[in-house]
Amino acid sequence: MVTLAKYQIMNYELYRSSLSKLTNAVEEKGKTFLITGATGLIGTCLVDLLMLCNETDEKGNHIYALGRSTKKLESHFRKYLNYDSFDIIGQDICDQLDDKINFDYIIHGASYADPINYARYPVETMKTNLLGGINILEYAKKHQNCKVEILSTFEVYGKTEYDIHSEYDIGYLDFFKIRSSYPESKRALETLAISYREEYNLNVTIGRLCSVYGPTMNFDDSKAHAQFLRNAIEGKDIVLKSRGEQRRSYCYVLDAVTGILTVLFRGESGKAYNINNENSIVTISEMAEIIAI
Repeated sequence: MVTLAKYQIMNYELYRSSLSKLTNAVEEKGKTFLITGATGLIGTCLVDLLMLCNETDEKGNHIYALGRSTKKLESHFRKYLNYDSFDIIGQDICDQLDDKINFDYIIHGASYADPINYARYPVETMKTNLLGGINILEYAKKHQNCKVEILSTFEVYGKTEYDIHSEYDIGYLDFFKIRSSYPESKRALETLAISYREEYNLNVTIGRLCSVYGPTMNFDDSKAHAQFLRNAIEGKDIVLKSRGEQRRSYCYVLDAVTGILTVLFRGESGKAYNINNENSIVTISEMAEIIAI
């Protein structure tokens, strides 16, 4: 059962205070990190936690935040722009990375990540996941000391009979549906990552995320639970467009990020890991009811 009330879920001050309790999740010092998709829900939290660790624990890590829009990056991370330990990289992930920068760790989260964009830009969705993934893996091929974590999704499991999946489950996906542009390209990206590992001996792991929520969600996020939260906070009705019978695992962004970092630092190369909350599995309609309370 989801345990956080809606005002807590979207409370940015609570989020910032909670960050300080998670600094032990960053296990490295004096390293260089690249976060792609840095202005997204996950990327923002990763940058915030890494930067807080530098401030409070003197980690001495250097963080690069990559996103398509330099203007958005500057606005999003205004408080870090004067820090020597922080840089932004404004570029499309489908373009080649700068080989002159030596990254020790890459967390690759750049992707179209909401249903409206899957449907509106299916080609771009697939290109971002596949071409962007190739650029990350080609960089790691040239920099063998770099460890990469590819952020994937529970949607790669497709349609199954189970609510809880092991990393070895395989379900059905209708690849003729435009909506499948996202999970199919994520599936292909996972295979691509494992192929690079086997052929070129890369150090790469995969983190499969469930439905993540929290105050770092973008305002235009079109996922169902994001719409529910916005409507509830604004005092609007929550409207279901279906019976909402799909069951999903929901995970608060700080919990998801600590899982991502655990996979990054401790995960076995060539393995995929589910990052979710088995105690927070509800249907979409049940999620709507919880948020509406």
